[in-house]
Amino acid sequence: MLLIRNAKLLDQAELTDILISREGKYLEIAPGIDVAGADGVEIIDAAGMLACPTFVNTHMHFDKAYTALQGRESSVETLEDSIHIMHDIKRHYTVEDVKARAVRAIRECVMYGTTKLRTNVDIDNMCGLIGLEGVLAAREETKDICDLQIVAFPQEGIYCNEGTEKLMWQAMEMGADVAGGMPAAEWLDELKDRHVDLVFEIAEKYGCMIDMHIDQSKDMFDRTLEYTAWKTLQKGWAGRVTGGHCTSIAYQNQSHAIKVMKLLAQAGVNVCTNTQVLAIMGIDAEPRTRGVTRIREMVDMGINVATAQDTICDGFHLYGTGDPLDYGLVGAYTAQYNTPATARLMFDMLTTNSYRIFDPEGSYGIAVGNDADLNLIDADNVQEALRTRASRPYVIRHGTVIARFMRGGEIL
Repeated sequence: MLLIRNAKLLDQAELTDILISREGKYLEIAPGIDVAGADGVEIIDAAGMLACPTFVNTHMHFDKAYTALQGRESSVETLEDSIHIMHDIKRHYTVEDVKARAVRAIRECVMYGTTKLRTNVDIDNMCGLIGLEGVLAAREETKDICDLQIVAFPQEGIYCNEGTEKLMWQAMEMGADVAGGMPAAEWLDELKDRHVDLVFEIAEKYGCMIDMHIDQSKDMFDRTLEYTAWKTLQKGWAGRVTGGHCTSIAYQNQSHAIKVMKLLAQAGVNVCTNTQVLAIMGIDAEPRTRGVTRIREMVDMGINVATAQDTICDGFHLYGTGDPLDYGLVGAYTAQYNTPATARLMFDMLTTNSYRIFDPEGSYGIAVGNDADLNLIDADNVQEALRTRASRPYVIRHGTVIARFMRGGEIL
């Protein structure tokens, strides 16, 4: 058993103890837990540190991670240029290379306290299924330290990239968990809708969730999000469908944007914004556009909004560490969240909101009976955790300490 003493729980003023069973479940959560006479109890004194449920990162690209360690091959700074940079890289993928980079990225995410991860993997006629094979192998190697969901992601489109439709079905048979999409890659509006239809068809056949990159540009005419929300509403799939990025809605007129957000809320579509991607949306005149969605408005309208890392040092984005407190702080700045209450909203986007995307029917959080997946963070409140990107001296999965991050930590 594991006993954590003197922990600070979210929304509780007094310190408390957390007792975890040998099976890795929360047994008791209360001040002053008595374990006298119990055998083999490991005790950790949290000394007032914040105890929070494991971070959940639902938007990654582990097949691309660390492909830009030597920099980008172009000085142009647009999203479209980033896509072309990755074309040559993907054509030279090997299973072993993808696996090695993915394992490194997964382990570093875990070091920062994220034990539930979702990654997109490119499926197209440039790399075929090599990226998927590599990430599947990485998932097997890291299965003892995290839960990893894999999205079959047609980065280059489906109908404009010959052979991808067949590859998408094959990817699901090989072990992909989530049906992905990128309708903006198609040349015609009718093909964008057909793209969405196919993703829903795949999800229906395999009984899986949907997570699409959608309307991820500054083009106010990129409007597949509303069609996706309408299909979600018609099928009654609330909670099962997630739109990644959803940036074009920020450039649409207010009345239309409100209409779409009301539809998203009614349909129960999740939105995952990737705030660090504001670095790759291109250079334009002042005042510069930010490349993120309408975070504040969506939250206020009851839409489940999460935030995630997206990329780590690849052809799209030179930066990124996988630390939720890094991209959470960027998110707080981007959303102009500048009070303790709004800092908590951003923290929820890294934890509870993200988990609703990861497993809409699962149990999550520090509560008796749940899996003991948690972090001890060297801060006593949420805004200090974000402000300092505080250390995580204990990363715990299923009741076992698996990592420590002390500004240079490592997987145990």
